[in-house]
Amino acid sequence: MYRNLIIVIVVILGFAASLPAQVCGPGCPVCSGSGQSTGALLPPGTFVSTGMAIPGGEEETGVFNLRAGVNSWLDLGLGYTFKSDKFIWSLRLQPISENEESWRPAVIVGTGSVQTGRSDQSAFIQVTKSFEFSEIISARFSIGIASLLPDFDKEYFLAGITLTVTEQWSPFFSYDGINYHVGLSWIPKDWLFVTGIMVEMKNPAILVGFRWGFDKKTSLVE
Repeated sequence: MYRNLIIVIVVILGFAASLPAQVCGPGCPVCSGSGQSTGALLPPGTFVSTGMAIPGGEEETGVFNLRAGVNSWLDLGLGYTFKSDKFIWSLRLQPISENEESWRPAVIVGTGSVQTGRSDQSAFIQVTKSFEFSEIISARFSIGIASLLPDFDKEYFLAGITLTVTEQWSPFFSYDGINYHVGLSWIPKDWLFVTGIMVEMKNPAILVGFRWGFDKKTSLVE
């Protein structure tokens, strides 16, 4: 089973690498400031701060971002982009939570900053589900649809796959509605992670993140 999973991932990444780069879409991991724009909400009471450097970036060369898990159904993000000199923000609500004991995925709706040339903000809905293949290998799959505010005149498909291996390595692949991104996270400590990303399959970026907060069962807002 693991061999087939690896083959599928290699084929997907190979296909993505052969595609031409374009402008970013509503699910761009740079515009989100977090390195990944799909996936589960942050645990309640958790803060994550990240700094991303994109030396060859056309729109942004650096992004600072702070995200917070407010409670079990809400997380928020606020950041700032360098070169474009703009603030970015995100808000995600989870009306349906994931059931780890069944096939029921989480449903997330929200809004996030984006630079498409026509709008600075998007609205989206996505479903996300994690699976454990063994004690050391798990995967999270996310798919969704987004549109641009305020017109809602075009739809964009979003997708993401994140693997976790031995809880210290996490390769991922995402499609932001227009372009593809791949990356690898190293998680040496619970509070520290370092991520390398190929933005739009052409611009290397490095992200350093710090995680801290209260107990995962504690909400910032009751």
